Amino acid sequence: TGLLLWGKPWHVDEPFFLSIARQILRDPLHPLAFEFNWYGRAAPMGSLNNTPPLLAYLLAGALRLGGGSEFWTRALFFPMDLAASWGLLALAARFLKRPLLPVLIVLAGPAWALDMHHVMAERAMAAFAFPAIWLFVKAAEEGGVRELRASAALACLAVLSKYNAVFLLPVAVGWGLARGMPKRRLAAWCAAAVAGAAAWQAWSWVSGANPGLAAWSVASQASGALWSAPSHKLRSLLCFTGGCGVAAAAWGAALRPSRRILLACAAASAVLLSPFFDLAPIVRPVDRATGFLLAWGAMVSLGALATGRRTRGAPLWACWAASVAVLQLSYWSVLARFVVLLLPPLTFWLAERLEDERADAPRLMAGTLAACVALSVAIGLVDWTYASAQRDAARLVARQYPGRALWTTAHWGLQEYVAAEGGKPLDLARGAWDEVKPGGIVIVTKVNSNIIRPSRPLRARTQGWTIQSPVPLRHMSGWTGEGAFYSSVMGFLPWSLSKEPV
Repeated sequence: TGLLLWGKPWHVDEPFFLSIARQILRDPLHPLAFEFNWYGRAAPMGSLNNTPPLLAYLLAGALRLGGGSEFWTRALFFPMDLAASWGLLALAARFLKRPLLPVLIVLAGPAWALDMHHVMAERAMAAFAFPAIWLFVKAAEEGGVRELRASAALACLAVLSKYNAVFLLPVAVGWGLARGMPKRRLAAWCAAAVAGAAAWQAWSWVSGANPGLAAWSVASQASGALWSAPSHKLRSLLCFTGGCGVAAAAWGAALRPSRRILLACAAASAVLLSPFFDLAPIVRPVDRATGFLLAWGAMVSLGALATGRRTRGAPLWACWAASVAVLQLSYWSVLARFVVLLLPPLTFWLAERLEDERADAPRLMAGTLAACVALSVAIGLVDWTYASAQRDAARLVARQYPGRALWTTAHWGLQEYVAAEGGKPLDLARGAWDEVKPGGIVIVTKVNSNIIRPSRPLRARTQGWTIQSPVPLRHMSGWTGEGAFYSSVMGFLPWSLSKEPV
């Protein structure tokens, strides 16, 4: 699926990382020594960035080799995709009789298919993290020192790609203790895993570069804001888990849990998806029903795993899933690119149970894979339409009004392509809309991030476009739906059954 999406226009957070990579090409020793407008006003990149440096340097190399094109820059990360996929397959093969189908189900699901082709930190992190888990499991079971050291080195690179890779530490500690690994050896592994990120932090503070962890901390503290209410985050996490990983929503019921579990999960889902916990003024019945089914399916799977027969891999999968879930619930928003880390342990754990308890497990897995592919292709087409609209709007306006000052009120891919046409985003520190002089052109979009709206009525000549997609799924809803694939700030569903404009 990623191969089909490599040529997609730059999208969501990619321009943020591209700006750092371009700075590295200009000045490799000072990757954050520039200002960037990402939240409505220009600020030092050091105060904005909350990602360690490895991805940016890899991306800088890919930009240089790929000539800056979307297709080739993404394609050059393909070896990392292979490493992540191979790590999952090698890990699943230690616990499953038929590991290929469960791994393909993870790779074909919407979360992986749409997110893991982006040149963002999760893509690099997965390439190091999943082989690191496999090597650690192998070392813990076979006592191999070489494998343990290699695992620690890969974990270090994973954390240097994305701080969220600290989810590896509870995974290693849980499985290591379960297999009787000496505590001193476990502590050494954990120290090695975070050593690179710690060195980066120390250098940044000493040099004054400030990698932005303070800004990340402030954003996390803001998680108490209305859109991050605990009930909303919990319903979003369950819906994203069920909707991004088809197996997580469907296989729990296939394990034939008790009637008590089915009814208890249905009641909990009904309460959580009730109007009492809505943040939007109006939630469509179809979105509430979709949310109920996805959350119920995810809870049934968790209930079946918690109460059923203990499998050999259960300690590993449980530590992995719990570690990611705690991190995600601590984050400011539920994101599909975060939930993607939760899907492998849940899928493999469910697959272990299915192999032992159902003779028709291969057929059930094949059907799930087909459903994953169909859903991912459908959402991918909508995602491509949206990303292309951002690029095409910037190019069309620049050609329609040559020589005019060009602005945008939003960010993501639109900002990237407006900048490519010589324009820039409005800046609150410089008066935002007051910057626009007669004759200037401003591109306003309905679905985007950090949109700056006029504080008072303005005289303007307007022209509008409505972008549609025939696929009746919306991964980001800007009108009435709850689709919110890239952030639960927009709603509580990863995708919504809708034909509203893209």
